[in-house]
Amino acid sequence: MHQYPGVNLPLRYFDQQGIAGADFYRLGHFEGVNQAVSEMLQVREVAMMILMDKLTDKPNWHEKVFCDDIVAKWCQEALSQDEDGLYHQVVSDEGIPMPARARIISGKAFEYCIAELRCKATHFKETGLIPTLNANENTVIKSDSLINDELRQSLRAAFEKLRTEQGPEPDWHPWTDDKVQDLIHPSMYPFVYGKSKFIQEEVVGIADAIETWSGKGEIIQKDRKIRYKGPRSALPRQDYSNNSFWSSTYQWLPANLSFQEDGTVRFTSYINNLHPKKHPEIYGLVEKLVDAAIPAWDQALSSKAMISTCMNRSDYPYGFSRVKRAGEVAHNESHDEDECTVWEAFDPIVLASWEREHGEVIVPDLDDWESYAYFDEDNPRLSNEELKAKWIAKLKWREIRDPLLPEPRDFEPVAYCTTQSLRDKFKNTGLQVIVKMASIELTPEKPEFPVGGWHIEGQMNERIVATALYYLDSENVTPSHLSFRMKTSSYQEDLQGRVGQYMYRSYERIFGTCLMDGDTVQNYGMVETREGRLLAFPNVFLQDRTRPGHRRFIALWLVDPHQRIVSTANVPPQQLGWWAGEIFGTESPATGGEGIPPELSQFLLEQGIAKSVMQPQGKSSKLSDRLLAETPGVMHGKLVLPEGIMTPNEARQHRLRLMEERSSFVKTEEQWRETYGFCEH
Repeated sequence: MHQYPGVNLPLRYFDQQGIAGADFYRLGHFEGVNQAVSEMLQVREVAMMILMDKLTDKPNWHEKVFCDDIVAKWCQEALSQDEDGLYHQVVSDEGIPMPARARIISGKAFEYCIAELRCKATHFKETGLIPTLNANENTVIKSDSLINDELRQSLRAAFEKLRTEQGPEPDWHPWTDDKVQDLIHPSMYPFVYGKSKFIQEEVVGIADAIETWSGKGEIIQKDRKIRYKGPRSALPRQDYSNNSFWSSTYQWLPANLSFQEDGTVRFTSYINNLHPKKHPEIYGLVEKLVDAAIPAWDQALSSKAMISTCMNRSDYPYGFSRVKRAGEVAHNESHDEDECTVWEAFDPIVLASWEREHGEVIVPDLDDWESYAYFDEDNPRLSNEELKAKWIAKLKWREIRDPLLPEPRDFEPVAYCTTQSLRDKFKNTGLQVIVKMASIELTPEKPEFPVGGWHIEGQMNERIVATALYYLDSENVTPSHLSFRMKTSSYQEDLQGRVGQYMYRSYERIFGTCLMDGDTVQNYGMVETREGRLLAFPNVFLQDRTRPGHRRFIALWLVDPHQRIVSTANVPPQQLGWWAGEIFGTESPATGGEGIPPELSQFLLEQGIAKSVMQPQGKSSKLSDRLLAETPGVMHGKLVLPEGIMTPNEARQHRLRLMEERSSFVKTEEQWRETYGFCEH
């Protein structure tokens, strides 16, 4: 029998955490959990990842990349186009200037990209998957071919059916100015501690979910005391009891899926907020979508974290890097930073040309040139005016010089193989998936949708380890993108050991971040969310949508299969409309039926449910039995619902509270945000 965090186990229980050599999937909510952090990436490497992503958006790129003539044209474009937009995708800190002369994408960098793309093309031909923005064992997977046209058209029809059901009163997602219509959203009718019914055995299915199980089970109280006798290593190493990374009130409810003999998946419990009897065909479509997403999840999760390596990062300080390490400082008594191998050499011709074009270089401490010249070995041989001219020129040069961006390493072929398969590894236990279906509806009166904020999917309760997004419909919209970044460590021991007293500013330019007090985040780039595209990625990335436009999409969130959580197999349906419809029928748009108590009829009318409920012929006996046992009673003139059933208004109130709680979670993430601590002395 399964044991569930928050019910039989402590809410913050992690079975794999702290066990040397144990495999697990990382969670990216904050650095303290499973070390879901990225190494710092050099500006050039991130730019190379972005370039490769753009090239893989070209039609038939996997064929063209082997054509030398086409590659030559791509090279000409890459080496001649303005790089301002590219640079600002990589570097978000406005205080880090863009190189004035050095190109971010060099000739060698482009050659490396083509060599890597040819490996990706081979992988794409075999799998239909394109790894992109891949670095430090993290990757986004994209595919425009995994979902065939038949499934896509069927999903479109499913969206229209669900939108039509909502009629003239769409379920607009809160705080979206009536622009996002929720068709299926896990924040409606979630698991609520102290309210929802729970059954220990996973018995709630699909066809029988409402009739057999509605109202059954026990209520799990909030903050219940759990006697835990297991290893302390399975609990977080730090005290997170006073933060918002966990919720003791709410949890999204996944649906359970089992693997069939042929490897396909089947839902064994209902999808929360998708009626289990009205929409069997939509259940089948979502199953097919999960089947298509699994290979992408396999790829995204293949670089699994190992406790042994996470705990000994100093043994693996660089990981996989496309570019060489930045140069070491050449120590000398004068501390002359011009001797460092990270800056371009002094060039008086370039300096003069720069001043002719932009005007005289302004140097803040120009009057202190003598302090810089004190250790100059040419001091005795030059007149004071000559020495002054020399050092003023050098100080000006320091203001405009470019860092020497390291070139790529020699390319070594990459095999994009998966280390494991979800189908094989969890064949006996199956998967848990949270489903969301939404439509962004823009009108001439409301033509724009605001850009999203950086976030990680879910809270720690949901233990989401991977996401799959399928964009099935886009109309009259400009290209939209999903941006990705990750947290980094604030310590950077290896880099601090290499950065001398006068060196950190050059490394700021190489890595594209302020090393004094810059945020410890690493930009990875952005991926276009075009129509028909499936994206999959591990839940270690912070995501931010840009210009979403009018579109319809499905989100599938994979719960960590290593640890079962409370699901719809444990929690009977909580929707009043489903419950009432099962008892009184849904065959006619009548406002009530024979035998329905007037109080109940009025109540259903007030809830907007009575219009679809009546008592069909031949159900009088069943109705009488159910009324005695389950129909709301009347106490002091007030209708009382069975435990575990929520009205739509209650569900909307819980959704708002849940969203407020998760907004607090995002703010807490901001408060936990660290900065780099490199210093000038």
